[in-house]
Amino acid sequence: MLDSREGGNGIRYPLFIFSIKQLFRFAAFTCCCLLLAACATTSQPLPETGYAVLDACSARAASFRQLVASEGRRNAGVPANPAAPFLHGTRHTDLLLTELQSDAQAQELLSYMARLGADIRRAENNTLSVPLSDQQLEAINRCSFQLALDIEQVQSRSVLVTRLVAQPTVPESYRSLPRIFGAHALLRPIFSWRIDLLHAEEREAFSQQNPLGQTRSYQLSSSSTLDPLSQFESMTQFSAAYARSPLALPQLDQQTLARLIQQHAPEIVIETRGKQDLMGTPTLSGEEIKIDTDLATAYFLPGITRLSGRNLLQLNYVFWLPARGPRSWIDLYAGAVDSLIWRVTLDENGNVLLYDSIHSCGCYQKFYLASNRIRPRAVPLSEEPANVFDLTELTEFTESASSGQAMRVYLTHNEHYVVGVESRTNASPEDVSYRLAPYQSLYNIEDAGSYRSLFGPDGIIPGTERLERFTLWPTGINNVGAMRQWGTHATGFVNRQHFDDATLLDYYFQIQD
Repeated sequence: MLDSREGGNGIRYPLFIFSIKQLFRFAAFTCCCLLLAACATTSQPLPETGYAVLDACSARAASFRQLVASEGRRNAGVPANPAAPFLHGTRHTDLLLTELQSDAQAQELLSYMARLGADIRRAENNTLSVPLSDQQLEAINRCSFQLALDIEQVQSRSVLVTRLVAQPTVPESYRSLPRIFGAHALLRPIFSWRIDLLHAEEREAFSQQNPLGQTRSYQLSSSSTLDPLSQFESMTQFSAAYARSPLALPQLDQQTLARLIQQHAPEIVIETRGKQDLMGTPTLSGEEIKIDTDLATAYFLPGITRLSGRNLLQLNYVFWLPARGPRSWIDLYAGAVDSLIWRVTLDENGNVLLYDSIHSCGCYQKFYLASNRIRPRAVPLSEEPANVFDLTELTEFTESASSGQAMRVYLTHNEHYVVGVESRTNASPEDVSYRLAPYQSLYNIEDAGSYRSLFGPDGIIPGTERLERFTLWPTGINNVGAMRQWGTHATGFVNRQHFDDATLLDYYFQIQD
């Protein structure tokens, strides 16, 4: 999956009247429906052997992909594979595809990619002007899972895996031409120097005892009633999850995963001086995007990473704020909507190894070591500077992390920088409760009786552009500073790196047994 080993941090940095465009959309939809119907009639019943199922799945899914593209509704964060558009994937599935050693492993991975495809197609279909029927979507899903799980499809699976490896699912978020014409190779030392300065400033702010003024605390709603996992339950559940996975993945059941997500949901304390510092919920009204600060929401997303040869569970929490306001008449970094991502990485027993955070522009990444089992590499595998905060010497913090207790995270006003992380051994007054919602709900936000995704087909939230895109274009990152979708966070300015890189942590850390 990863063609490059480069990486890093951000710098801060009226009626029955149709238009011509609508007619073209209607024509495209009609053609796609006819093609889908043709596939359904010519390929039923599906043969049990050979490659006909593979070709039929590809034809059906490709028709749907063309319809989605014609209306600009593509999901950039979990894309379809070019060679097998009925399967969707991530950077981690791309990595696993290169390591398959048995048909059991192929079945597990392909069925997971089929589930991703079914979920993303449903979300995309909801946003179409004339959505396909449930039966049409199910025709794609059915043959996808037949390929993944049918014992008679071993040969087809082998061909499918070969195609998938040859054409990785997730493209990198860097463009080569701007890097060439912007003389990126010559600017690398300057970028590195500037990042080092930023990291020094961040460490200084992090070391202050009371860096914030008046604050507001956001905690998980007390209506969340699932019990946390004890250390024994955690070890038992994780051991069973790894054992039942041919790929050695932490395939937890939904109930256990839900308990973990609640258990590790952080408390966010924000220095509050204006509306831009209030946590909220993204809403859509026509072309306008707003953050409803009357309702605070944390959007959760589980993920998997690779560290020291182990596949580890990660829990991601995404928080949204109305804006980052300007500090001066010309502020390169100000703009509509701001966002923080807080991520928790758990070891094979369900204990916390480390936390890391980033803004949804792909900027300001910080790592927080929470266990003595993980240490920084003496020589990182990436030239991109990493800002690492070692909190393992704080006994109270380490014990809280090991027991699965949620952390308290402090943010500055306006810029919303993380300037402190501590355990929640001392409960603070609950000023505001936030609810939990799946990150995928951002793909189907209701707007005047229809549904739209918060993100554009390029993964960027329209209207969140920053002026810094005009100064940092030589990095090759499209629209630097804009808020973007999970799976499209390019975080490296010196080298090429993404927040969801499957081996990101391996660039900088090792597990010590």
